[in-house]
Amino acid sequence: MSGSVKGDGAYELLRPFRFRASPSIGIYLRGSRDRRADLYLISQAADALREAGHQVTVEIDETERRAFAEAEEDRADRAAGRAEYFGARAERYQTSSDAKWERGREITRGYAGEPVKVDHYSANRHMRDLERAHRLFGQSVQEQTEADRCADRAVTAEHYEQHRKNPGVTLRRLERLQADRRRVERQQARTVEDAKAGKLTVEALVAALIRLDADHADLCDEIGVWERVIEQAEAEGVKLWGPDDFEPGDFVRSGSRLLEVLRVNKKTVTVPGGPEAGPVVSKANRQYSWNGKLPYDKVTGRVSAEEMRALLAQAEEESQPGGTDPASAQDQRDA
Repeated sequence: MSGSVKGDGAYELLRPFRFRASPSIGIYLRGSRDRRADLYLISQAADALREAGHQVTVEIDETERRAFAEAEEDRADRAAGRAEYFGARAERYQTSSDAKWERGREITRGYAGEPVKVDHYSANRHMRDLERAHRLFGQSVQEQTEADRCADRAVTAEHYEQHRKNPGVTLRRLERLQADRRRVERQQARTVEDAKAGKLTVEALVAALIRLDADHADLCDEIGVWERVIEQAEAEGVKLWGPDDFEPGDFVRSGSRLLEVLRVNKKTVTVPGGPEAGPVVSKANRQYSWNGKLPYDKVTGRVSAEEMRALLAQAEEESQPGGTDPASAQDQRDA
């Protein structure tokens, strides 16, 4: 946004519509970078300004957007910067907290639990020292809380790119993006049909297709980036599970559990449902009658029906005395 000056009241009117102010770029719509313009919010903000007596002209250019790979690289760089900033901040607060706690401990050690001698000349100094120690302990706790918060922020930022490129997360993101692309393609076709039927003017058709084409191009660009992430993961040996990897009777690993495969579907495997009942859940020992569906992107391993029979036999032998459950036995074999 341009044309506003400090003190003209424009910013206060725009804040309810998610507009924020920055010294470098001025007043901007929060979360709007690299995204399609939110026409509803912009229209509401423009109406609020006009009602307050401001002259407003809305100009939107949807043609200039960064490539998704460039935007993603910028986000990763900013996450690295946040990790460095919060890591250093956490270290400073931790050092200060430890020092204040130790100073408070030194003060209290000097009295070794000795009560205040009210009628003694040392009473005033004793009380001042105890108050000082109490103040130091309180400051130490506050700074420790801030150090922990900053450390958590640093860890989150440090693992940002790792989480973004996690194969399971990426596959789920790709599925959503591909559904969005199909939706936009249907909207494009429907818009053209509406224009042919005379439901849209030429101007409305052109405006709608410009926005839909921009959305489609953005989705294709982003999908291409994440597809390359999956290709790289497969090239590095990451196993991506699918329906061809399982048969009914096999066991699928999810977290620390092995679940029997009851049915193989296109996007999921059907497994025994219900809360966690043990490290191995099969048709024979299931505690609940209903079934659940496990998406392939949440599968972390497979044990064939033959391998499971061997593991169960091994666990039975080792159970006298003390045994090993089949899930941990499979972990040992994988290691």
